[in-house]
Amino acid sequence: MIMLLSDNDLATIQTALDSRLEIEMTRSLGDLRIKVSTSRAPPVWHPWIMLARVEIWTGHTYSTQWCVSCEEVRMACKSGSASASGQGRW
Repeated sequence: MIMLLSDNDLATIQTALDSRLEIEMTRSLGDLRIKVSTSRAPPVWHPWIMLARVEIWTGHTYSTQWCVSCEEVRMACKSGSASASGQGRW
């Protein structure tokens, strides 16, 4: 899978998570589109205060995952399937 997020994008995402800022970024190339947004975590996610949502479109396939770090975002984007990366949290 092509990694559409740069190191600078990942640093921006981590800064937003650490600073409790809500941001949104979208990157695309052909049929591949990745959108990452940060938002406040609901109480059930305690002790995390902020989450990053990764949404991936690859032609006719869509997947999404909530992440707590830019490393989890990177793993989700590299795998090409947000649901296939990181640990599951229920």
